[in-house]
Amino acid sequence: MKELSIENIQALAEDIELEVKRATGKDGKGELPQSFFETYSAMANTSGGVVLLGIEEKPKGTFRAIGIPNVEKVLKALWDGLNNPQRVSANLLSDKMVVRVVIDGKPGIEVTIPPAPRSKKPVYIGENPLTGTFQRRFEGDYKCDRETVRRMLAEQTEEARD
Repeated sequence: MKELSIENIQALAEDIELEVKRATGKDGKGELPQSFFETYSAMANTSGGVVLLGIEEKPKGTFRAIGIPNVEKVLKALWDGLNNPQRVSANLLSDKMVVRVVIDGKPGIEVTIPPAPRSKKPVYIGENPLTGTFQRRFEGDYKCDRETVRRMLAEQTEEARD
């Protein structure tokens, strides 16, 4: 199992290629955050990135390992969502991209999201690319406007456009 330390994560800080999420849920036992798939869409539609589940960022720029008590529950929700075309348009992940980690002695999950190939863009949540497509900018996930989505759809062809 891969081990991480908050000091190493702190040095990286959240940016275009790193996002941290609590993943504890309302009951504190573990739940995939609702915003996970927005981040998945955003990273897939830009340059990819890593999401670390089981870490809290409060105040901004200060990370704390909180762990995920029920890692299995979170993993099941993640894979169920990725393989549900009504939840997300494309599953770009393989088993080796979703790994259990230990962060300062606490269980967590590291999800490495690759950039989507042009033929799969846009990667979107829900069933409508015009309303469910996101891109990553700096440290945030931003909904794409219609023109950006239309451009991604037009660029899906195999041939390079000038």
